[in-house]
Amino acid sequence: MLFLLLGSLLPGSYSVTRTLFIEAQADRIHALLADLRSWPEWTPWNQQLDPTVRFQFSGAEGVGSSYSWQGDQLGKGVLEITSSERGRGVVYLLRFEGTPPADGVIQITPMKGGCEVLWKMSGDTSRPLGPYLVPMMDSFIGDDLEQCLKGLQEQCR
Repeated sequence: MLFLLLGSLLPGSYSVTRTLFIEAQADRIHALLADLRSWPEWTPWNQQLDPTVRFQFSGAEGVGSSYSWQGDQLGKGVLEITSSERGRGVVYLLRFEGTPPADGVIQITPMKGGCEVLWKMSGDTSRPLGPYLVPMMDSFIGDDLEQCLKGLQEQCR
């Protein structure tokens, strides 16, 4: 009982951020981010991780476009772009079945020779047990964000 009470008092919010310098023009990077049909090609969330996953895409590129998936390993979820600014990045909402939604921001900052790309995901965990996971969220989500950024870098070459 004390375990559950303590869990209800702990902070339940998390935020995970990763950055990578990519030698590409901001518009090239943004085009890949805004086109959700390209995400399975460069993110780790694809058929290599889960051969049973099936994707369904909705809408054109940018705001309002979304994709949903269902697979044995990846579960069931939806990602929807809620904001998109050419050459600057995208904002998205990520929902996995049975968990609170997460907010994502991918920000492109042009620099000499390329762009710094910042990927941030944040959200709240389910109480009373979720707050116990908050300290581990950086390693859980951070590895995926690093793989996403490296995949994006490869696609830009």
